[in-house]
Amino acid sequence: MPLDDIDIDGPIDFRPKTVSFPNVSDEMIASVALGMEDELIVAARHSLSVEEFTELNAQKWFQLKVQVKRAEFEKDGVTFKAKASWMASDLLDQVYVQAASSGASLNQKHDVLKTLIKAGGLEPKEEKATNTGPTFSISIDLGDGQMVSLSNNNSVAPVILDAETKVISDE
Repeated sequence: MPLDDIDIDGPIDFRPKTVSFPNVSDEMIASVALGMEDELIVAARHSLSVEEFTELNAQKWFQLKVQVKRAEFEKDGVTFKAKASWMASDLLDQVYVQAASSGASLNQKHDVLKTLIKAGGLEPKEEKATNTGPTFSISIDLGDGQMVSLSNNNSVAPVILDAETKVISDE
């Protein structure tokens, strides 16, 4: 650069115009793209000063990464789900306090209780049958009203009766 082109009246800035930030994690880019908290809080969590984040945020490559991640989040519904979760969490305390007040009807309290149980994953789970294979049952009539029943169905215990052995002959 020729010396005639240098402005000696203004401040001289020797810093490079594009700075590399090798410590920018995917989590930081995702947090900025999600937009659920102030960018400076995200930057501080990742050990960047306000000045460093301002400089980073001016970088085209960083802006592009954030835009790509933001578009991905919107396409996959992550942004909507995150905001809905945050809003629900924000209202949860208010709903509980109102439902717990003496002015709330029993029906209102019951509706809030059902919602909290469902949201908390506290609903009873359906028990699945442990034996899903084929079942069989055998009944043998031993005469004189004596029966022997065998089954592989776990809900019915086999019943075995003692009986004398009878020998049948053709003679």
